[in-house]
Amino acid sequence: MRDAADEAVLKDAARIEAHVEAIRRVLRESILSEARRYRVPLTPPQVLALQTLVDHLREAGQGLSLSELSRRMGLAHSTVSGIVTRLERRGLLRRTTRPDDRRFVTIELTQPVKEWVGHELPALRLRPLTAAIGQATEQERSAILDGLATLERLLAPDTVERVAR
Repeated sequence: MRDAADEAVLKDAARIEAHVEAIRRVLRESILSEARRYRVPLTPPQVLALQTLVDHLREAGQGLSLSELSRRMGLAHSTVSGIVTRLERRGLLRRTTRPDDRRFVTIELTQPVKEWVGHELPALRLRPLTAAIGQATEQERSAILDGLATLERLLAPDTVERVAR
């Protein structure tokens, strides 16, 4: 049986998760609306696939296997395979095989998409945050940054492992 303190923590965690998801939706919608502006209608799962590849490209400088892309997106392998096929047909992604092992396929962004990611996407991703933060007072901005830094610190693997023990 949980006590009142556990229930309060659980309730706060659910509220935080809801806020984080709402923020993610706003940021994704910004990218979707930009794609519509260029007459490139993308579905939310297609945008998620592109964003996942963009993020990995920034981290590792390369593409992902279909299995890893599926895992990171939290979707079934067959679902992601269909998404990749549709994005590939539109010239946004390509499948490449490793020269040393043709069975290993990597999903990569095409060069025009890489260029867009490097030049336009950073500002596009920040546009909704910039607009919102521009309306905040200096004290509100500081509170937001302090709260996010605290949450990030508490979510760090070493902190989570220590608490779990």
